[in-house]
Amino acid sequence: MSSNKGTRFYKRTDFKITLWYIVTFVVTTIIIFSFMYVRVKHHLIKEIDRFLKDELREFALKVSETPVDFKGVIKKYEGDIVAREYYPIYVRVLHADGEVIATSGNFAAIVYPINQEKLRGMGVGSSYVETVKVPGRRTPFRVLSFRLADNEKFDYVVQIGTRMKSMRNTLGNFSENIITAIPIALVLGTIGGWLLARRSLSPIAYITEAARRITANNLGERLKSRQSGDELDHLITTLNEMISRLEDSFKRISQFTADVSHELRTPISAMKGEAELLLSKPRPTKEYRRALVTYIKKLDFFTRMINDLILLSKFDSNEAGLKMVRIKLNELLSNLWELFGVLAEQKGIACNLGKIEHADVLGDRTRLQQLFTNIIDNAIKFTPSGGHVDIALQKDGGFAKVSIRDTGIGIPEEASEHIFQRFYRVDKSRTNEIGEMGLGLSICQWIVKAHHGTIEVESALGKGSRFVVSLPLVTGE
Repeated sequence: MSSNKGTRFYKRTDFKITLWYIVTFVVTTIIIFSFMYVRVKHHLIKEIDRFLKDELREFALKVSETPVDFKGVIKKYEGDIVAREYYPIYVRVLHADGEVIATSGNFAAIVYPINQEKLRGMGVGSSYVETVKVPGRRTPFRVLSFRLADNEKFDYVVQIGTRMKSMRNTLGNFSENIITAIPIALVLGTIGGWLLARRSLSPIAYITEAARRITANNLGERLKSRQSGDELDHLITTLNEMISRLEDSFKRISQFTADVSHELRTPISAMKGEAELLLSKPRPTKEYRRALVTYIKKLDFFTRMINDLILLSKFDSNEAGLKMVRIKLNELLSNLWELFGVLAEQKGIACNLGKIEHADVLGDRTRLQQLFTNIIDNAIKFTPSGGHVDIALQKDGGFAKVSIRDTGIGIPEEASEHIFQRFYRVDKSRTNEIGEMGLGLSICQWIVKAHHGTIEVESALGKGSRFVVSLPLVTGE
């Protein structure tokens, strides 16, 4: 994989995945085989126990025919089974108190001691089975003890046993097969794990190479989705979304830089030309003073622009900390109406305070004042003498809706979608005359978004505009 170039083999992801796969596979295989071994052993022991029970029933049947001649029965019984090679039978008959009555010739090989305590604890018809390990012999014996009683005739304990050699051989063969199968499974598992890891991680190599090619100069490129719907496909989608955001940020930064350069270059060049012209020959003091006053106004304009740009920069980087408190929006609007009423009156404009409902919102007082100040100031600024500006506040659902309507010059329909963009001016010549920078509505939009609200505009050229700001209400005390 190309993404692994220069990486030590043991540090590569495909190696680590394969290693974990092998470890998991081996551990799982050992657990499964161990479980199978225990289950097979348990099954074989149950089969031996069933075999002993069948032999016990057969022996008990013969004993019931001649209940006193145990030795004769055992001798005859031995004659019937003497040819057995895999499951030879060992028989011993005891009194209930543990006294030996009769025994087969081969029972002594078991070296099975008489347990008086167990014999006394056996009820009529009860039995128990146990495995007996004989010193010096590899193969243990399985012995079944059963209390055979008839209250009128006899009360005895019959013990029948057999060798477990066949079971030991079967388990030995099974173990050898397991030991042979584990390395084969390990090799196949290692190969399969390696191929699976390589195949699973192959898209990462493509993602790495594609991401390495994308720079600030070609942010328009995107990673191709595999349409598989898996996690790596989701990663490609997430990376494409991130690249789109970066592309948008770069475009906005480039546009912002170009706009700032354009906005500053023209007035600074003009100021420089005026200063050079002013210094080209001696002039009266009044002319110097008049030029200095003009420069101060333009510097004030630059200062406001720089402050607004700094504010927007803080907005973009989420560094403009908002002090969110409960605010009576009706009181804030009433105060602004009183403040702008004087300015409107000087221009011959009626500033009307319409229906103002009581509404509390959670917000930053300074920023909300800035928001409505910008909108009201624009409404008065672009409304000719004789017009009017109307301010209203009403509740609508869970929002407080502030409406600011004017009868000004209005906004062309094609410009309505762009008025919130930075440095955008509907009428550049007119706004330059009054010192408009084209940043006010951009700041308004950010403030509204920071307060989880919306701002909308309805306008028609020559008929005025209506801005509607919706902010979430605060309920309760």
